[in-house]
Amino acid sequence: MRAIIVPDPQRGAEHACILLEGCSAVNSPAFTLCRSSDMKFLAPGGWQESESPLQPDACDSVNGSVRLHIGPAVVSQLDKLVSYRLTVDGKAAILDVSQLAYSRQQGYGGAMPDSPSVQPVSAPAPQTPPAPQPEPEPQPEPEPAPAFMPEPQHPGPDELILQESAPKRKSRVLPLVLLLLLLAIGGAAAWYFLVYSQPASPVPPVPQADSAPADAGAGKPAPSALDMARQHLRGGADPAGSLSLGKPLRTPEATPEEADAAFLLLEDAAQKNQAEAMWLVGQYYDPTCALPRGSIPTDMALARQWYEKAKAAGISQADQALKSLRAHVEAEAAKGNMEAKLLLQNWK
Repeated sequence: MRAIIVPDPQRGAEHACILLEGCSAVNSPAFTLCRSSDMKFLAPGGWQESESPLQPDACDSVNGSVRLHIGPAVVSQLDKLVSYRLTVDGKAAILDVSQLAYSRQQGYGGAMPDSPSVQPVSAPAPQTPPAPQPEPEPQPEPEPAPAFMPEPQHPGPDELILQESAPKRKSRVLPLVLLLLLLAIGGAAAWYFLVYSQPASPVPPVPQADSAPADAGAGKPAPSALDMARQHLRGGADPAGSLSLGKPLRTPEATPEEADAAFLLLEDAAQKNQAEAMWLVGQYYDPTCALPRGSIPTDMALARQWYEKAKAAGISQADQALKSLRAHVEAEAAKGNMEAKLLLQNWK
């Protein structure tokens, strides 16, 4: 069985169909999606650790293949640079998302978003002329001075006594002010002596800053294999560069993450007709290959497809791999494996 995402033009850019080739009918259309980067499953609320079946919007058959209609809840969570394992009705396959037309992970693949509407420019409000200021009222003319001058008043006996006692009161206040000033100066001196005569506590030494490390980037963690693969593929990678990065990761000691990273790089090169990458991608699907395959499930039909392409491109190892794969398919067909029986019917 092969699973591939195809556009759904009748329902818009955020909708698509999962086409199950080699599968004429399913007992239940519910399916699961597992992301190879972190082995999480897609659920209605997002990616989670536990497996959660998803229901398609609709399910029908066309040309002997099953078609699952999905909407934005699934399409918006997919990324062309990530590998996904689809399981439906007990059968597993790698979901081919190369024809994904729209995803929030990568933007629009077809129709562009609507352009923002232009707001009309409102006309400027008319300016109100300032209100006229009232004219100042005339000030009354000053009254003329009287023609006669009042006679000077001579102080009486009581006023003369008060004028003579004023200098005596001033002479008594001045010594009191001086006394208060001296007391204030003495209090300030005593306070200063008490506060500043105490021994000062020793100041702790300031710790010296450590010298800057010679290599400022030495403490940063190295990027993972998957991060490097995705970064390379985002830059419009050439097939030779993808092969040179993915092939060294194809070792018996490779971790699941390294195996997934190598698959992304090699599949990119194989889809761009790189012959050796076609043979290496076929090994991922070949159940007889003992090399680590990460989250990629075996698929005898896809293994045969990639081996035949590699053989046609001149890879001699692909011929021996096809012979070993056919022997395995014949053994599985003898055990009653329907997938193997169907594969042998078209194998010349």
